[in-house]
Amino acid sequence: MSDTTPTTKEKSSPDEAAAPTLRAKISSLVNWSGAGRLHKLLLGTAAAIGLVGLFAFWSYLGHVTVVDVPVITLDMAWEALDQQKYEEARNIIVEIQRNPKDLEDFGSYLYILGAVKSYQADKEWSDDRKRATHLIAARYLQKARDLGVPEDREGQLIYLLGQSLVYGNQSREGIAILQEALKELSDPPIQLRRLLVEAYLNLPNPKLHEALEHNRFLISEPSLATSERAEALLTQSHILINLGNLEKAKLLLETLNSDEGLQAAKRTLSGRLALAQARISEPNSAERSSLLENALQDFREALRQDKVHGKVRRQAMVFVGECYELKNDLAAAIVEYENIGNSYGDTAESIVATLEKARLLQQTERPDKALVAYRAVLESVGEPVTYVNSLLPLAQLRRNLLQAHSRFVEDRNFEQALALVDHLTSLFEPTTVTELRGITHVVWGEASLDEASKAQRRRSTESLETEGRYHFRAAGRAFQSLAEMRFATSHYTNDLWKAAENYYRGHSYTQTALVLDEYLHHEARTRRALALLRYGQSQLAAGETAKAITALEECIEMHPRDASVYAARVACAQAFLSVDQPDKAEALLVTNITGDTLRPESPEWRESLFLLGTHLHDSGKYDESIKVLEEAVARYPMAPQALVARYTIARSFHSASEEPAKKAREAKTENERQKNRKSRDQNLESALENYLDVQRKITLGGHADDSPMNKALLRNCYMMQGSVLFELRRYEEARKAYANVSTLYQHEPFVLESFVHIANCWHRLNQPLNARQTIAQAKLVLERLQTGIDFKQTTNFSRQQWELLLNEMAQW
Repeated sequence: MSDTTPTTKEKSSPDEAAAPTLRAKISSLVNWSGAGRLHKLLLGTAAAIGLVGLFAFWSYLGHVTVVDVPVITLDMAWEALDQQKYEEARNIIVEIQRNPKDLEDFGSYLYILGAVKSYQADKEWSDDRKRATHLIAARYLQKARDLGVPEDREGQLIYLLGQSLVYGNQSREGIAILQEALKELSDPPIQLRRLLVEAYLNLPNPKLHEALEHNRFLISEPSLATSERAEALLTQSHILINLGNLEKAKLLLETLNSDEGLQAAKRTLSGRLALAQARISEPNSAERSSLLENALQDFREALRQDKVHGKVRRQAMVFVGECYELKNDLAAAIVEYENIGNSYGDTAESIVATLEKARLLQQTERPDKALVAYRAVLESVGEPVTYVNSLLPLAQLRRNLLQAHSRFVEDRNFEQALALVDHLTSLFEPTTVTELRGITHVVWGEASLDEASKAQRRRSTESLETEGRYHFRAAGRAFQSLAEMRFATSHYTNDLWKAAENYYRGHSYTQTALVLDEYLHHEARTRRALALLRYGQSQLAAGETAKAITALEECIEMHPRDASVYAARVACAQAFLSVDQPDKAEALLVTNITGDTLRPESPEWRESLFLLGTHLHDSGKYDESIKVLEEAVARYPMAPQALVARYTIARSFHSASEEPAKKAREAKTENERQKNRKSRDQNLESALENYLDVQRKITLGGHADDSPMNKALLRNCYMMQGSVLFELRRYEEARKAYANVSTLYQHEPFVLESFVHIANCWHRLNQPLNARQTIAQAKLVLERLQTGIDFKQTTNFSRQQWELLLNEMAQW
């Protein structure tokens, strides 16, 4: 027997047996499909049919599964909302809106979304986000109300809409909705009354009586909790204090219990009551001091009792600052207000404190720091739509800012006033801001002209006058912009008028005429005569004489009884004189002077008299001119025209001497010659006297360097004195008069004429050597005069002509 065990063949598993068979079949199928095009087509068709069947099978399974899921309905959303499952209700509505079946329920969808948003708003972390979310809720709810909701939900919809509007700082609209809810709801909730109280107190102009009425309803509610009743009583006291009903407020505070949670608020109100009594007590009295001490004690106790450092604490600190202010300790008040602003950011109390600090800084003449504080207030307030402040309603805030602007203007802190106006754009309408800007520029311009009238130096006067005119032009631009903003209102023509008047005061005559042209087009009656006068004056100043005459004649002819007609005659006379129509000009001036209605005290009578005298002089009617101007100077010795009028009188006497001098030369008899010489000399003596008078008034009055006009008058007086004395044959005196000119005006071309006249005087005195020396001196002065000077502005010759003349005279 052999030891080896014979081997037996192991049986293979079914999977191992099937594998080669499956591979063989696939290989066979691949080989079969590659055998021809038809085989490939048959195989592809079979595969496609298989895939379609597989997809149908899975679709059927999915359908069977879905059928088993419950259908989401609107009722489910209502149920979730009633159970205060707000997030679930919102998700249901979102799901329904993906496949809406009934558009009639769209109002219900929006109502539920609005209710959810209202709930979410109460959970927001900041007041600004709360207000913004409530406004979103209000939009949902308002749209839901427009589209309609189930009848049993309408009352609650109105209440939620009113609540969202009130908490969204739309108190006026919220009040209207809540009042409607009071009528709609058979049993209005207590919260509705509380909302109405809050809404009336948060209006830009709080309606305290209405708030008081609804708060009384709230207090009388039997179901009100004790803590809620105490809060309502505190609110009642707050309203009574604001109404000034201090006795009732005091009695009401005494009825409050000693609930520890409300003690800080109660002590704050008690302090406010004492503070209100102190305000109406006699200043600096013992009663006021006692009341202020009681108020401070209450506020400090409130600060101690407020453990959370919240609203009560902030309000108490504000009132502490006010107590210091009433005690005239302004420095302590400013420090207290500043502490609140630094500690509590953009809270309502911080805004009040910063505003009060700005007012005190302004009051203590620190305008720059005050402006910084006002800017901080405006930055904290932001948009009016989000502003809520029980201590400082929006309307009061606006009034305080307008008072701040007025104070800046009154104190002549114009730069700060304009800077404040530029920052008011967020709280005020553009029309208000533009009008304030115009008013500021007007007062600034008037202040500059007032300072100019008091200035001692000519340069200061001119600078201030230029500055004043600039601000009048700026005011004109502001009022013109305001007119464009209010084109469709009754203010339009009045704004145009203000623009024109300020342009005129700013010497912007072309712009004045443009604005007045628009004014006259739209305004048929009011100020029409004055508008025609200003239009004519502006066109005359702009060189448009024909247009000026047309407007001024219309004013004179169409408005003969208007006060503007007198000034129109003066301006029209000036226009006629400029176009060489002296007879018409003289007739208008004489009408003003000889008429029965205009009195000598009036500016137009004075202007007419001076202008008539000047016109008579220019017309060669010297005796009449002297008579009229002497009357004018006698009546109005301090008038601006008086000095020039005196000079014109001297010139008239001087010119009047020419006729008898001519007659004396042509006289046939000695008697006639002597008579005319006497007349000539009398006129010359009178001219000399008036020249000396004008010279003395300029030099003794300290106006020699005051203006180009006075400089020219003084120079001419010296020259004319020399001329008169020369004609009187008083050559030595004439030489001295001309010498004054050569001494005073060595650096002006005009001095060369004085040297020539001095040389002539030396010749008449029979001293030719001195005459030649004078001419030599003139040549030296000519060489020293700067090149580039226009000699013809003050003399009759150019530089080259003067050189030729002096060289020729040197040969005499």
